[in-house]
Amino acid sequence: MGVDIVLQENIEQISMVGQPKPSIHKIGEELLDSHIHDDHGDPHGAALNDEDADGKVKATTWAAVFFLGITYISSLSFTLNSFASIATSVAMELQGNLNNLNWVSGGFSLGGSVAFALAGGFSDYLGRKDVIVTGQIILLIGHLVGATAQSFEQIVAAMTLLGVGTGITFVIYVGISEILPNKWRSFGMATTEINLTVLGTFGPLMGRGLTQNATWRWLFILGDIVGLIAVVGTVIFYHPPRRIFQDRTKRQVLYELDYVGIFLYTAGVTVFLLGLGWPGTRYEWQSAAVIVPLTIGGVLFLCTFAWDFSGRAARPLFPYRLFRRFKEFTSLIIIMFSSGLAHIALTTFMPQQIAYVFTSNQVTAGWYNVPTGIGALIGGGILGALVPQIKHIPLQLLAANAIQALGCGLLVVATPHRIAGGLIIQGIANIPFPWVMVIGYSTVGLHVPQRDIGLAYGLLGAVRYLGGAMGSTIFNTVLNDRVLKSVPKRVVEAVVPLGFPVADVSLLIAAVSSRQSSAMAGFPAEMVAAATEAMRWGYSDAFRYVWYSSIPFFVMACVVSVFVLDPSPYFTNHTAVETGDGGVASRLRRGRAQGRGHSQSHDYCPEKATIQEHA
Repeated sequence: MGVDIVLQENIEQISMVGQPKPSIHKIGEELLDSHIHDDHGDPHGAALNDEDADGKVKATTWAAVFFLGITYISSLSFTLNSFASIATSVAMELQGNLNNLNWVSGGFSLGGSVAFALAGGFSDYLGRKDVIVTGQIILLIGHLVGATAQSFEQIVAAMTLLGVGTGITFVIYVGISEILPNKWRSFGMATTEINLTVLGTFGPLMGRGLTQNATWRWLFILGDIVGLIAVVGTVIFYHPPRRIFQDRTKRQVLYELDYVGIFLYTAGVTVFLLGLGWPGTRYEWQSAAVIVPLTIGGVLFLCTFAWDFSGRAARPLFPYRLFRRFKEFTSLIIIMFSSGLAHIALTTFMPQQIAYVFTSNQVTAGWYNVPTGIGALIGGGILGALVPQIKHIPLQLLAANAIQALGCGLLVVATPHRIAGGLIIQGIANIPFPWVMVIGYSTVGLHVPQRDIGLAYGLLGAVRYLGGAMGSTIFNTVLNDRVLKSVPKRVVEAVVPLGFPVADVSLLIAAVSSRQSSAMAGFPAEMVAAATEAMRWGYSDAFRYVWYSSIPFFVMACVVSVFVLDPSPYFTNHTAVETGDGGVASRLRRGRAQGRGHSQSHDYCPEKATIQEHA
């Protein structure tokens, strides 16, 4: 494939000899590849003008959608969906304590937050495929680091790499959207959710089963296997235009990038999230080690907007032209941030509640996580696919966020004696998040001009992950604070009446928390049993406050939902990008054509597109 690319570039250079050199157009008015529908800043008009197009989708395009979609199995199913549920066990195995446990999700979110914002815009300027394949390769490296990790710090490094790879490969949503007709975009993204949730539904069960019967390292090994399949399928079937702008080279585009904004955003988010990750683990909230990075990171992050909104950057990372469109874009930014922040409570803390409150058996705990995946399958795979048919997008967003708020609120009833009810509510509460995600990406893709679609998707994903990282810290702080109060209180009430000395309660709690028989052997069996049951109730009391804390963010998302501009009229047959067959299938057809004596091929040739564009 590398030889083909080099030959293709050489042919393009040779073919341009003798041709008039195209002038460089103003940024925002670049000459696009002929296979990209230039909507000239009016995506609504483009959608309505193509309303009567045939809207047929080639089999090779659906194959591209499939292989692009299974990338998320590698990026999410084997990471957050599977590994997060057994991260506690891995931490105890590798380091004997739970230090830096919050950085499993924190590192993933940090990497994703930075990569999301950068990759989307880069793909607008440099082409989708190169960006996506780069992300897929980073995923392979991340899984390899995780599979060979000998310390928990290496696990955190692996999850950070996987977060970066996930952030980059979320350009896949852009790629899928633009090669399908508008009316099929939601369905295309829903298929990725099906790929993700079918395995993700049983991810916690698989993770706990592998940990108990083989090794947790198999999660990363399987991630590499699926990731390799995704890379190969993407290379063979996905062939968007490689050169987006026909009036400037990629090197010229690189000179135009917003390096000041990139630095301010990357440094600001990194420093801010580092500051968020330290309280409760290494430092107190009031310490300078926490306050200083939070302040510096926050200032740098705000400076990104000040710089980009000033108009000095040629291709700003956060363009004001998007953020001033509240109904079409900024409202969705707020919804995705709020939803992502609150949803982290479900994805991260529900497995913990299952482990600490419902059962200590790893396999049983895995089965208890299944309702989460079923809810995601319903929300992303079914409701997500039906978004254009249901229409009334603001009402869909309102309903989805209201269900999440209600579901998280009802989770307070989950106790050691109400496990079944807690599991049902857990499944219902998890339905809306992938539904909201499909709605958000579908909506912004219909409101934003084609030139900015990658940037817009990237910013939506970035704020969602940034919200998730902040939510992880906020809810972890709430949980730790309540655990320190409720668990000792419950244990004292349970064991002191049985004659256990108050002075030794902390030692008993530490022994039971370790779940090591050797640590509990020094205490009477009846005291261990009483303390174990009391701790379940103590954690149950603490988790209530996590669910309470998530509700305000969903309420904010509900309020903003009613202001979103309804894109329902634009779910038409319009297709933004025409793909070609530049891979194996194309070469086979060329071989057959030559055998029949044909001299021409109808495959997509970027050099022909260039010549035709300037003829």
